[in-house]
Amino acid sequence: MQIYLFGGAEMAQGQFIPQLKLIEQVILECNPKQVLHIPFARTIATEKEWEDGWFKRHINIGEIEYLNAANEKDILKADKPLVFMSGGGENVNLLAKIKADKRLFEFIKNSEYLIGESAGAKVLATYFRTKGNDSNSQMMAGLDVIKDTVIEPHYTERKRQELLIKDMKETGVSYGLGIDAMTAVSFALDKFPENIEKIGTGNYVLNVNKSK
Repeated sequence: MQIYLFGGAEMAQGQFIPQLKLIEQVILECNPKQVLHIPFARTIATEKEWEDGWFKRHINIGEIEYLNAANEKDILKADKPLVFMSGGGENVNLLAKIKADKRLFEFIKNSEYLIGESAGAKVLATYFRTKGNDSNSQMMAGLDVIKDTVIEPHYTERKRQELLIKDMKETGVSYGLGIDAMTAVSFALDKFPENIEKIGTGNYVLNVNKSK
């Protein structure tokens, strides 16, 4: 499985369209027959840019079939799709929706290509912090696709350097991955944490728990 983890976009800095174009680029390079979009980290659009249909308005995937996991008929059509888990502020809801539908989790675990953006990246880890920058919010068990790891998107922009270290200490995982906005990291899951490649304009950090 090839994984792409995006650190998200800062709306106030005009990164909405550039971020989506970066995702578009990755999807086109993977060239799947289908994209299954799992959108449950954002059920309420607080900005007009994220209103219903934003994927089709802003991401051009040509002849690749677009499927939305919010639609039962689309889930039934899915056959070895690229899985795209988009971001938003409702990461607990995203996790709950996936756990409530075993089909979605199977698509995630068995996809050839898996893209997680912001909250969609966080929940792929072993644990994740439930409320963004709130260091007092609880850590919750994630999907554990990327094992022994915690992930913090918007890493530099939202000053999550110390938060990532706290995530690691609280959970005892071996790896902490921080990813800037407008940035993605790509790796083969069975090779992680080796051979990580960076995409985009920002940076990433991989912290290692040396006490383990």
